[in-house]
Amino acid sequence: MTPGQLKALFPYMFEGEAISMEFYDGWLPIFAQACEQIDEVLGDNKRGFYWRQVKEKFGTARFYYRMDGKRRLVVDVIGGAEGNILIKMPTNAGDSAADRIDAIVDQAEERTRTTCMVCGAPARTRPYDGYYLTVCALHAPPIERFNRSGER
Repeated sequence: MTPGQLKALFPYMFEGEAISMEFYDGWLPIFAQACEQIDEVLGDNKRGFYWRQVKEKFGTARFYYRMDGKRRLVVDVIGGAEGNILIKMPTNAGDSAADRIDAIVDQAEERTRTTCMVCGAPARTRPYDGYYLTVCALHAPPIERFNRSGER
């Protein structure tokens, strides 16, 4: 499926004010499945749902959206003892549809941690000269060429 086909299937999801849409071929099936699941949750009442931004951040996908005029608060805390930490607040606490959509988005983003952004094969997220990429062995740049001492 292409981004154009996805937009044709779910036009309401792409009609709002968007910041940017960056689609990676390897993650597109994950995003498409999330769109299908969200459409099913929404049913006939689309509640003003639309994607605000689709992008890569720290080697994984981030899918930001609005629904009922509300947005989800997402904060990345960079570098702790456990690495980067992602804090997410519910879109609309106590709203079962919003809770289900939050879970769908969380699950989709989590799947991109182990899926090559180029081809969709199993992969892992690793640093390359200060940038993080989730790529399989076939698409990974040579580590020694990119990493500074201490990065593996």
